[in-house]
Amino acid sequence: MDASEFKVYIFGMLFLRRLSDQFEERREEVVRSWRERGKSKAEAEELAEDPDEYTFYVPQRARWSEIKDLKTDIGNSLNKALYALEEDNPDKLEGVLKHINYNATIGRTRLSDAKLQAFIHHFNKYRLRNEDFEFPDMLGAAYEYLIKFFADSAGKKGGEFYTPANVVRLMVLLMAPQEGMRVYDPTCGSGGMLIQSKSYVEEQGQDARNLSLFGQESNGGTWSICKMNMILHGVNDADIRNEDTIARPQHTDGGELMHFDRVLANPPFSQNYTRAGMEHPERFVYGFAPESGKKADLMFAQHMVASLNARGKMATVMPHGVLFRGGAEKEIRRGMVEDDIIEAIVGLPPALFYGTGIPACILVINRDKPPELAGKILFINADAEYGEGKAQNHLRPEDIEKTTRVYHHREEVPKYSRIVSVEEIAAQDYNLNIRRYVDNSPEPEPHDVRAHLFGGVPRSEAAAKAAVFDRYALDGTVLLRERDDTYLEFVPEVTAKEDIRKVIEADSGVVGVEAEMRRRLAAWWEERLPRLKAFSESNNLFALRQEFLASLKDALVPVGLLDAYQVAGIFVNWWVDSQYDLKAIRSTGWTSSILADDTLLGTSDGAALLARLDAAEDRLRSLEAEMAELQGEPEDEDEVPDTAELKALKHRITAQKKAVKAVEEERGALIERLRTTLPEDEVRGLILSQLYDRLAAGLERYLTQSRQELVAIYENWWDKYRVTAREIEAERDAAKERLDGYLRELGYGA
Repeated sequence: MDASEFKVYIFGMLFLRRLSDQFEERREEVVRSWRERGKSKAEAEELAEDPDEYTFYVPQRARWSEIKDLKTDIGNSLNKALYALEEDNPDKLEGVLKHINYNATIGRTRLSDAKLQAFIHHFNKYRLRNEDFEFPDMLGAAYEYLIKFFADSAGKKGGEFYTPANVVRLMVLLMAPQEGMRVYDPTCGSGGMLIQSKSYVEEQGQDARNLSLFGQESNGGTWSICKMNMILHGVNDADIRNEDTIARPQHTDGGELMHFDRVLANPPFSQNYTRAGMEHPERFVYGFAPESGKKADLMFAQHMVASLNARGKMATVMPHGVLFRGGAEKEIRRGMVEDDIIEAIVGLPPALFYGTGIPACILVINRDKPPELAGKILFINADAEYGEGKAQNHLRPEDIEKTTRVYHHREEVPKYSRIVSVEEIAAQDYNLNIRRYVDNSPEPEPHDVRAHLFGGVPRSEAAAKAAVFDRYALDGTVLLRERDDTYLEFVPEVTAKEDIRKVIEADSGVVGVEAEMRRRLAAWWEERLPRLKAFSESNNLFALRQEFLASLKDALVPVGLLDAYQVAGIFVNWWVDSQYDLKAIRSTGWTSSILADDTLLGTSDGAALLARLDAAEDRLRSLEAEMAELQGEPEDEDEVPDTAELKALKHRITAQKKAVKAVEEERGALIERLRTTLPEDEVRGLILSQLYDRLAAGLERYLTQSRQELVAIYENWWDKYRVTAREIEAERDAAKERLDGYLRELGYGA
């Protein structure tokens, strides 16, 4: 059984443990309340069995106290527990749990009692009450992590229930839902769009309880995962339906489709559909795509358009083909363009989604477009800016920040974004191919024939890189010198390609501007410290984020080394990496649980212990190397290792391993002692240092990237022009002459 098949058992067990612990937490409160009102313990416990006291009533057989000690027939007992839990909460859990079968046979095997007992013991290690979490949504975050893990394991099938979180984040930021709104995902999968919409509202300091969430999902198993996801995130009233959205939309009001303020979706790519038995065909006002040929994409888009209210906005992932294919799809595009409802089209990088390499985009539709975009569409070509991965690529926080800013500020950035009139699109026969309007192809690499023949760096190529050199106030004589009116050449000190990096890294201009960036970052941090120290009192994370981001840009951009988008990248990467620390600070204050082990070991006591551990590990490696040498292949056949010496060395290695283990145990004990004994002021100082170190590391990454760009310019010139064609020909001729000489010596040739 692989991980993707095992997911339903883990989700079921996690859900069971969480609801049981929540129930027991609430039950203790109810019993305590009745005891304070004069009831006996027995009477209070009997009154505490009233289901009306609980959001979810957990019957006796589903309580963790009953489950944790199961020893036989465990699969059947777990099935009955889930069945009882669903039966006692029909309004919220109908159909969610009964399909989970811990006795199911997959292939020729099923989970044994021994494996299920070990499974239960694992979940018994950690209690899951609200008071056990560093911040309220910690369990929800863990559940999202598991969903992603199982999507990774499932490969292509992972896309059926999970959209990468960074793509969802981008879409939510584009839509910017607010409290009081109704948000809908007609192909909701495991619910990521809805959960992140809720998180966004919370980040802004608004009341997410005043946000109505609606979703529909055709796959019953995925629908169940979504329902559990909502509940584990504290969303008990989300309206999630299980049915085919194109054939039978479930969210209706008075026989008509419900209308929403925001619609977000990632519908399945390239599906077929059928009009037979379709409900609410009036949704498709722009026409019907072909039923065969896997072209249902614009049918999903039209359903979403029909689900918007008069001021509603939607963002949906679409394959690129819908932007330029002809036939019925072209007529659908024409209708949308002429009705002026398309606000933006965002081209996405390749290979973001599970199991498909189909190029994708985000189609943004707005029923109430801003006046400056009336009769126009904003095209954003973001397909070249992403982080590379082995199996799939990903959007980086800085990529999301750039796209979001360009969209909301309607900026035109060369080779990235452009506002295009409907008239121009009509002249292009309603072809919405993004590259037709925003071509981000790189400029062709220049090649100077004379430089290839005779050497030298063309002045024109050096002038084209002036903006990069100016960032560092780089003196042109550092690596290049005058050759003639048209060409430069490398200075004599640069005798090998490797010298280029050394010279640049030692240059006073490079060192100086990087030092200034570090100085400004440190000064900015000092200015922000009072706000950070009072962070636990802040309720509006979004406002704090915007304030910090704007002030960091003001501090670093004027230096001229990094642009506004790169500085934003430093900050948003830090913000994303620190988000759980910040949530914990806001929820529980400056607690030592936020501190990483390495941070705690940075104290004087920790440094001394780490030095001892390093010494012990070095000694162990030395002994193991000595053993490997003794046991290696002997140089002489008669040379036999001394068995007594080997035996003694083995004893020393065993003793040294014990010594290393003892110091490691000391390290663990020291970490726990420091967590419980450090005073609050010192804890706060260490947390702030931890946060700053993370931010400073982000700056260093960008400084390194910028410096590497500079180095790459000179290395490219070296590769192109340092060795001339004439020199290559001369080497060839010399090699030929040597070969001819050898042949003559051997008696071949004339």
